[in-house]
Amino acid sequence: MARDANELLSELHADLAMHLKCKLDDGTISASELGILRQFLKDNQITAQPVEGTPFGDLAKALPDIENVVSFRRQRA
Repeated sequence: MARDANELLSELHADLAMHLKCKLDDGTISASELGILRQFLKDNQITAQPVEGTPFGDLAKALPDIENVVSFRRQRA
């Protein structure tokens, strides 16, 4: 019985990954599904570093430096 449950859970995991990838690829993924995808990747310890010449690298390069966007005021205690 445990083997069947593990196989079922493995299949569900793969199906969820495929479902989210298909929705992302065809552009029909919703904002809430993007949140689910983000959490799915995080829960599975999937990380990435931006690499020049890749879509993720291009996105990271396009972001402004945080120092130029937000000025923090020092609070007095």
